[in-house]
Amino acid sequence: MNRRERFLAAVEGRPLDRPPVTCWVHFLSDHLSGEDTAELHLKFQREYDWDVVKLMNDYRYPIPTGLERLDNAEGMRRFRRLSLDEPAFARQLTAIRKLRRELGPDVPIIDTLFDPYQQVVRNVGFSEGVHIPQHRQAALDMIDTVCDTLCDYVAAARDAGADGFFLSINTAIREGFPRGVGDAVAREFQRPFDVRLLAAATGTVRILHIHGVGLDLDRVRDYPCEVVSLSDRLKGNPSLAQLRAQFGKCLMGGIDETRIQERPLPELRAEIDDALTQAGRTHWIVAPGCTVASFTPQRSLRCLRDHAGTL
Repeated sequence: MNRRERFLAAVEGRPLDRPPVTCWVHFLSDHLSGEDTAELHLKFQREYDWDVVKLMNDYRYPIPTGLERLDNAEGMRRFRRLSLDEPAFARQLTAIRKLRRELGPDVPIIDTLFDPYQQVVRNVGFSEGVHIPQHRQAALDMIDTVCDTLCDYVAAARDAGADGFFLSINTAIREGFPRGVGDAVAREFQRPFDVRLLAAATGTVRILHIHGVGLDLDRVRDYPCEVVSLSDRLKGNPSLAQLRAQFGKCLMGGIDETRIQERPLPELRAEIDDALTQAGRTHWIVAPGCTVASFTPQRSLRCLRDHAGTL
């Protein structure tokens, strides 16, 4: 199988020669051109020959000039639907086009998205999220506007050559855990916009990345997607075997992203073998639970790629 055939067979639960394997790191590319960002991904791909190229999106969503807090409705009302000529979008689209030209049709390209609520607070400050319920209508209008822009972006990214989207959401994180919120906030300010963004990506491979720890999967269990990804090795999170019993979808994970850079290679191989036992050879993509550290050594990444290639 070529990479595209292997990837789609895994997503659809069909027989395949081996599970596809991928990995990704942040390249700190917010200050770079789209061409430079694409080149970093190309070098990473050429070095390790992943089955799937997950394109990081380190360009931060543009927020109104001078906005530093979300503690008043007036600031929230400054958000407007944005043109895709904004550098944050234009550069990422340039990166997708260059990757498609250089990689050809047989390598799947998955672009990275963040949920609309998160797009706001990850740029203004996660601690500012406490103000959102205090200004309900202004906050809903703000997030709705961001979602409109992101839906426009999804359409453009598809046209540029993206085969799917890795949507990272914080919606399942319970209150009391990092980035977590209560049920009411998740239900009103996160869920409707997550679902709308996923709907905009219908017809592509939608990878739902349920980020974090302290997860309430019931909040997101019915989200429309083809693949489920989360940090299955982190304490308190469901294992691949548990996810297999709960979701009738392709799973993505099995590798502890927090330890890959430090563990002996025999332990890494054993972890891959254990993940195979849990997930099975089909309907599974071998991957870290989330981003691996940018200082992860070459020998660890090569071990991941080479051993996964023998499954």
